Order: sequence, then C-alpha cells, then structure tokens
Amino acid sequence: MKKIKSSKKFKSRSQIKISACYIVKNEENNLKRSIDSLINAVDEIIVVDTGSTDRTIEIAESYNAKIFNYVWNDDFSTPRNLAIDNSNGDWIIFLDADEFFINPKKVRQAIEKFSTKEVILISRINIDQDNQNQELTRDWCARIFKNVDHLRYRGLIHENITNIKDGKLKYVFADDDLAIYHTGYSSQIIKNKLLRNLEIINREIEMIGHQSQHDIALADCYAGLGNSEKALLHALKALNADVDIITSRGDLYHKVLNAMRDLKYSDEKMLLIVERAIKEMPNLPEFYAERGMILCGLGYIDEAYKSFEKSLEVWKHLDHKVHNDSYFSAAIDKVLERMKEIEEYKGKLK
Repeated sequence: MKKIKSSKKFKSRSQIKISACYIVKNEENNLKRSIDSLINAVDEIIVVDTGSTDRTIEIAESYNAKIFNYVWNDDFSTPRNLAIDNSNGDWIIFLDADEFFINPKKVRQAIEKFSTKEVILISRINIDQDNQNQELTRDWCARIFKNVDHLRYRGLIHENITNIKDGKLKYVFADDDLAIYHTGYSSQIIKNKLLRNLEIINREIEMIGHQSQHDIALADCYAGLGNSEKALLHALKALNADVDIITSRGDLYHKVLNAMRDLKYSDEKMLLIVERAIKEMPNLPEFYAERGMILCGLGYIDEAYKSFEKSLEVWKHLDHKVHNDSYFSAAIDKVLERMKEIEEYKGKLK
C-alpha cells in the first residue's frame, strides 16, 4: 500500500465531520459524477485505487483527495477497511464510483438527524444507462456509518459493514433525502462482473466453508448468468435459512419465481410461492402482480384483475417506509397491458 497524496485539513462546517470513501479502478467515467453529488456534504475524500490505468487518480487529485495505492487481490473488504482506517470523520459515506446521491443539497442535513445511530441504510435505485436510464430494481444498502473501531467490512465479495465486536448493528432506514442512483447493473457490463463475482465467492467458500450469505450471493450471480436451476436452489436455501436477511427477501422471491418460470414449473406451484411472499411482505406491490399473472395462466381472469388492481393500489402508497427490495417499477407496464387485455376480453375496456 502506498499513499500518493494527502487531502486538505477539515473545513469548519458543523459539529460532525464527514469523510467520503471510495475504492476504485478505472472509474474515469463515473467518479466525478459521484464525488460531485457529495462534495458539499463532506470534509475529506479518501480514495483507495486498486490499479487504475485511466484518469481516475487525476480526477481524484482534482478534489484534493487523500489517495492510496492498493495491490488488488480479489478481496473487497481489505481496501474498504484501509479507507476507513485513514478517515478522520465522525461519519463515513462509502459509495461505489457508479453510485451518486439524487439530492446532493440534502445529504449533510439528513445525516445529522441520525446522531444516535451507527449505520444508515439508504435506498438505492438501480438504473440501466444503456436503456435510457430505465429503473431496474430498488434495494437498501449500508452506505453511511459512524467511524468507530468496531464497524468494519467483512467478506471477500458482497462485503457488508459489520459490528466485529458483537455482530449487532444499530441501524436506521433513511428517507428519500439520502437515496442514490446506481448504474453498475447496466446491461453492457453486468456479465463480466457476475463471472468475476462467482469466482471470488467460490474461493471464499473454499477458505471458510459454505455459509448462508453465500447463497444470497450465488443466487444473484446465477440468476444474472441465466443458470435458473442453480439460481432457484440458492435462492430457496437463503429464504429457508435461519438468518436475518435485512431488506433482500423480496429480491430472493423474485429470483425464485423467475427461475421457476424458466424451468416450466406449474402455475399451482408458483402460486404457493407467491402467496408465501405476499404473507411475508404485504406492503410490496410486485407479488400481487405476480399472483395476477399466475391466475391468468390458471384461467381465473376476474381474480387476476383484482390482484392487479391491488398491486397498483399498494404501489401508490409505496414509500421509503417499506424497507425491502422492490422491482415493481420495471413491471408496471406489463401489469397495465395485461389489465387492458382482460378488459378487452371482458368487453369492458376502460
């Protein structure tokens, strides 16, 4: 590890000091946009570079960032913890270079509201830059946390901030003032990223043995790579494990249903999964929509239409207080189209 350049001293801004942290490699197309979205909220910027050959370091230097070189070894947690160890703030914002705040002017004030907590979970909206910034999914992620000795990252990949003292996180869900956009799942880059992730996950399993969090990561990789059998296997194992899966159960059910559809499972078996998801997460609209699609396949047209109506009703009241991943925004057009088809079939087009 080599330090390249130091940042300026803290600015006097308020009682709390905030550090922005990044680990990067060849992010010249993303880093400036991300830093611009938080520059007015933070007091210093720490960048750990893992081997950039483009203008990434030059861009970081233009913001007076504190920059470190780190030799990449397929371990995401170690360089993240290196950035934390060299931060002076009371709070840390740790974004990926392809993430940026939607409301930059509200970031500092929003963080100051949570002085009694340790970790802030923020809403992340995943968009496809290659398809007119279409929204893909929404999830929750720990991107803001206090700079204290017991909070560090763990895991080679899909790393999470962890209380290394007793495993208990004092977290809170933020409102939309701290929401971010994420472009890392854009269609042109996702396949190579998933293949890389799969290799690292399997290496970690060899090192420490298979654990429940690996099933979540493996389900994500195999679903993205089109291996429905393995995606279904690992998503079900994660859902049935005796662990607390914060915010991501909706996404796991989504992967289960997509895999069952690809593998030609019967509508009756899929309906059982959907009803289970609705019972667990009645405030998510997508599973009412999924139920409507399945009921159409079973020939229960009237019941299907009512379920579609329910999905739209729930969606209208969906807000930051629903703390689970959601993919309904990308499915609304399909729901409306199916409702139109039913109305035409019934001769009651609205």
